[in-house]
Amino acid sequence: MEGDLQGMEPRGVEEREDGLVVYVAPPSPSEGGVGALVERLRHGLRQVGETRAADGIQPGWQAHEAWAEHWRKGFGTRRITGRIVVTPSWEPVDPAPGEVVIVVDPGMAFGTSEHPTTRGCLRLLDGRVESGTRVADVGAGSGILSMACAFLGARFVLALELDPWACTAARENVDRNGLTERVRVLSRSVGADFLPGEEPFDGIVANIEAGILRPLVPGFARGLRPGGWLILSGILDSEAADMRAAAEDAGFRFIEEDREGEWWSAAFAGPPGAAGAPRPDGSPPPR
Repeated sequence: MEGDLQGMEPRGVEEREDGLVVYVAPPSPSEGGVGALVERLRHGLRQVGETRAADGIQPGWQAHEAWAEHWRKGFGTRRITGRIVVTPSWEPVDPAPGEVVIVVDPGMAFGTSEHPTTRGCLRLLDGRVESGTRVADVGAGSGILSMACAFLGARFVLALELDPWACTAARENVDRNGLTERVRVLSRSVGADFLPGEEPFDGIVANIEAGILRPLVPGFARGLRPGGWLILSGILDSEAADMRAAAEDAGFRFIEEDREGEWWSAAFAGPPGAAGAPRPDGSPPPR
């Protein structure tokens, strides 16, 4: 699965209400054409338990010369909460007092507020990010959630993203919003110890599909300071109960949820011993 997706070299990702559109170069006849590509992707998705996503793949064509105009269609200013506004660069906004304006152009990375999971995270972040805190954004995509955290008061945000196209887009967006001193984009994976060597975070937000997200939850507990919070998203309603159970098994306490369409996002309070609990083998956590 991972090799197939990386080999696609996506030229762009578009968020829509009913899912994602991934733009790739046409496969050559020697690669088996479009049909073979679709079957490889379906096979890879089923291997990681994403049967519904595999069944939903629908190939189509987009003329290359229409891309610049295509990105702009249907994408405009969105007011997500009473104070969070997301807008493209070609549609300037005169913010009202207290409003947070995030400038993000649609393009190479996931995260423009056009998808319910992004909006769910933004709604849960509003009122939760406190001034002067440290936040980690896992699977940062375009960097929209990282930038929201910074605008909401976080003194430092670590945006973690493995996809090189997304890292480039996130850095461009961070620079466009004047947040290079407070948001750092890093290509690095997380694991059982989360990020060894990093100070504990006050909050972690992760908007990733459930199959990838679930095994990362215990590591999130180790990356949080006591009293920290966790926001999980990218989860279908049908997966919500299992994801909540996985978080509670890792010591998290459910706080609130956000539902939009078929998508579920949730906020949790970290375990009392977060960032200080022993490892599963009984050894002390990294300092």
